Amino acid sequence: MQSQGKVDIGGDELAEMLSLSASLDDDLTALLERAWNTSTQRLAICMAFCKAAVEHAISQRVLIEAGLTGTALSLIRLQFETVVRAAWILHGAKDEWLIRFSLPVPDGELNEPQMGPPIPAMLDAIKIHAPEAAMELSRLNETLKVMHSFVHGGAHLVVHALRGYPPKNLVAVLRNRNLLSLMLSNIIVIAGQQPHLNGAVQQLMIAHESCMPPRRKV
Repeated sequence: MQSQGKVDIGGDELAEMLSLSASLDDDLTALLERAWNTSTQRLAICMAFCKAAVEHAISQRVLIEAGLTGTALSLIRLQFETVVRAAWILHGAKDEWLIRFSLPVPDGELNEPQMGPPIPAMLDAIKIHAPEAAMELSRLNETLKVMHSFVHGGAHLVVHALRGYPPKNLVAVLRNRNLLSLMLSNIIVIAGQQPHLNGAVQQLMIAHESCMPPRRKV
């Protein structure tokens, strides 16, 4: 069996997109550091999900650069669901749920103290407070359903392992990843609750528009 090895990304569209995505990651990480706010139970949990989502996004990019694209593709679903959970914690989770979620886990206990609702229910709860974000996340949920195959060992995973993934498809994957990161930046700013963060999302959007998905025609 031959190793996939490092992807040849020199001078092509994928190399450019990886570079642009790395710049976005740097700015998003800096924003999270500036906004970090654990002043309440809700905000502390939200920030934890935001940090995890940034890590998933960076890991995707690093794995694609290393040619480990199958694992990178499995992380798309993790990034998406973590962004949704961050938004749901901020906008939709009830106080009672947060209390149960935060209960200490006894030594040796392997079960979660409290799980959240399914993704569609979270999106419905987010829609009440942030309808545009919920609409975009719902669209991405449909687009990214195929990535369950990479998480759970389906046919797409097998096909990818046998013949790889076209660079142009990886570029599209990175664009969607970057859109999720931009949406995450809005959650970070809201949870940060700091006046100096006003306008930060708009600045990110302008600075990194070239690595986002093409705008849909209305």
